[in-house]
Amino acid sequence: MAIDKFSMFRIISFSLAAGDVVQTIPDTYRLYRKQWVNGNLSAVCFFYACTRYISIISLVSNGIGFFGTNFTPESCKRFYMLPNITAMLASMSVQMLVFIRTLAISGRSKRCFYGLGLLWLICLPFQVFGIVYHRNPFLNNGSCKGRVPVGDTDWNVVYYSAHMAFDLFACITATTYIILISRVQGTFNTSRFLMRVLRNGILYTAVVFLANLWVVLEFTGVFVSGAASTLPLAVMMIAAQHLILSTQRLRIEEVTSLDDIRDSRYNTPNRDERDTGPARFYSSERDEETQPDVYVLSKQKSTQRSSTFDPEDKSGTFDPDSNGSHTLRSKP
Repeated sequence: MAIDKFSMFRIISFSLAAGDVVQTIPDTYRLYRKQWVNGNLSAVCFFYACTRYISIISLVSNGIGFFGTNFTPESCKRFYMLPNITAMLASMSVQMLVFIRTLAISGRSKRCFYGLGLLWLICLPFQVFGIVYHRNPFLNNGSCKGRVPVGDTDWNVVYYSAHMAFDLFACITATTYIILISRVQGTFNTSRFLMRVLRNGILYTAVVFLANLWVVLEFTGVFVSGAASTLPLAVMMIAAQHLILSTQRLRIEEVTSLDDIRDSRYNTPNRDERDTGPARFYSSERDEETQPDVYVLSKQKSTQRSSTFDPEDKSGTFDPDSNGSHTLRSKP
């Protein structure tokens, strides 16, 4: 029996996503284990888990609805929005990962915090509108999915466009800060670690942006490929997982050159004086975000720590801490 293009693209998407989930099990286990050892659940780990498992739920439910043969009008009415809603929640989890990453790279710049946060809040209603507006259950030979009535505009375009705008703005912001961080005494001097951060961010944005653009062009009638919504979701999940897990694969020698950059700009405290406590995000008790294997800002003021969050400081530099994670250290 011949397979139509809609079924083919779904099978491709499911295969890619399933293969990457299996491939990333060891790195994911190490990430979870570090949270257990540190005795604290970091924001990065939480949103990473949300992205991974909500995306799986969305892809599985999409396959069940599309390839199912036993749906009734009543069961379809209860089920048809599940793939769409879970896809939207997975997308928002990825955006929070991108937000945390960009904020960390910026040294918790006040402009980055409020600017990127405001953009996310602006994009949020557009994404919700694009997913839920005028979407009705559609039953076809026992299969079930949600779609707009024939002849009406598919507002999924708004959802994907908002996602593309947020990712692009975050990538430009992070790239700008990395370039500024790498300028030492008037010359561009970067490390392997910063180059990997820059490369991974640009690669993530390019891959996810192109996948979303593909679907936008399809929804607007430029061409019909049958990619549907499963392809961008699978691509987004794969790209987001590797964006976070890539820093766990760094070898020590790849970050040692950071010391040269750091020492040429600031007189940093001895390693023994640095705080090596558990990971926290926006903690009221310690103003730091020492996520395992994620570059973050640690505000250090000689012998005392600040007890309030001050996102204005922009003087951070990358510095590998003693347990192998990479933190942004600010001038003491």
